[in-house]
This record gives sequence, structure tokens and C-alpha cells, in this order.
Amino acid sequence: MNRIRWGVIPAAGQGTRIKDLPFARILPKPMLPLQDKPILEYIVLNMKKMHVSRIVMVVGPQKELITKYFADGREWGISIDYVEQKEPKGIANAISLTRDLIDEPFVVMLGDDVTVASSFDNLQRSFWRRKAWALEAAVKEIDADVLKRTCCLSLDNESRILRIEEKPLNPATSIRGTGIYLFDPIVFDYIDRTPRLPPRQEVEITNTLNLMAKDGRAFAEYLNGVNFNVNTSDDYSAASMYLFRHRFDDRS
Repeated sequence: MNRIRWGVIPAAGQGTRIKDLPFARILPKPMLPLQDKPILEYIVLNMKKMHVSRIVMVVGPQKELITKYFADGREWGISIDYVEQKEPKGIANAISLTRDLIDEPFVVMLGDDVTVASSFDNLQRSFWRRKAWALEAAVKEIDADVLKRTCCLSLDNESRILRIEEKPLNPATSIRGTGIYLFDPIVFDYIDRTPRLPPRQEVEITNTLNLMAKDGRAFAEYLNGVNFNVNTSDDYSAASMYLFRHRFDDRS
């Protein structure tokens, strides 16, 4: 199986919806502690599990807290570089800041994604087999409230994405998209075509994926594991309790 060598972690978010946690007032959301690690360290370890060898972290305000902790990645046996997103212009914009560094398929894991999985190999196999331009990891979500504050996917019978709906009032399916994506570098061209949303001219990855879905090259693959998108203090508590009860396998 081909291996993806590059990873991108958008980690510039400030977590405005999680500020009721005391330490969220002084730490960027990706550095919030879960058990014995910050959220971001779980993501780095999951990148290693995918056999990624080079990571680009997209950092923002308080970037020094991230760069000082991870440095060049040597402690984790991985190479880490940094680019700065100076203004909050959306996840797709953050990904686009890496285009001068990456010219081959890459994986993206969002800086607030907490995933516990023994392997991600099925994602890579599906990506290569389908000759996808985009693949999003998905889970079956039984909690409608979680779907309403994240996103839901509509798929055809070949797992091709038909539509992604962000924060739907009435979710059309129980399939939740996670913060894990595999992309062909053609995604940068689609980001250029993605409408900018007022007032901050944000470029959201959901809109980029919907453009790719219209061309029939975006797919979903179910995650072999458990996923938490840490947007609120309730999400944080759920992830913390799960990690307290279950061992996180950090072996790559």
C-alpha cells in the first residue's frame, strides 16, 4: 500500500466555545490537556500511526506555546514545521498556507480532533483504490445534538459524498464527518475557487469539499475507532472520560 508522507494540522483555533473551562482562558484549544497529553499530542501520535514522516502545523495566536512544546518534532520521531495563520480565515485557508511545501497527497487532522483508533490503514487503502481527490473519515453518530453542532454527510451507495451540511438544524443522515481528511494536492485549486464568507472572508473546508463532491471525486470512509470533535466543554468532558476508561494506543 502507498503511504502518505505529509500531514497538516490546522492548530490556530482559539476555542471561543470552550472558554468556560478555566485553563482554556490561557491555553490555545489544541493545547488543552486530556489525561497526560495536550490534544495536539494525540494528533501527532495519530499522524505517526498513519506513517506520516513530516507534519506542517498551522499556528496562530499563542503559537509559542505550541512551537516550544513540539519544537522540531524530534522527540516524537517526526519532522515538524510551522506556518502562521495571522487572521482567523477558516480551515481551508489554513490548509492553503501549506501549498508551497506540499506537492503530493497529504492527510489533514484538525487541531481539535481526538480519535482513538488502532489503525488508519483503511482510510489510505480507500483513498488510493478510489483515486480520490478527497476522502473524509466518518462515524455513525447516534446523538442528534452532536450532529447539529458538527456536520453530517450524505453518501451514495459507493460512499461518494453527495453533500456535506455544516451544523444542520435537521440532519439528513446519522453520518458525521470527522476532522480527518486525505487530500490530493488538487485541493489547493478547489480552495482557490471556494467562496469567501463574510464578515471575515473565511474559507471553510466544508464548502471546498462540496465543490469537490460536485465533481464526483470526494468520498467518505468509516473510521475504525472513536472520534470526538472538541468544540464545547461537553465534548471535552466526553473525550476526557473516554480516555480515562480506555487506553490510547500510541504505538505506530
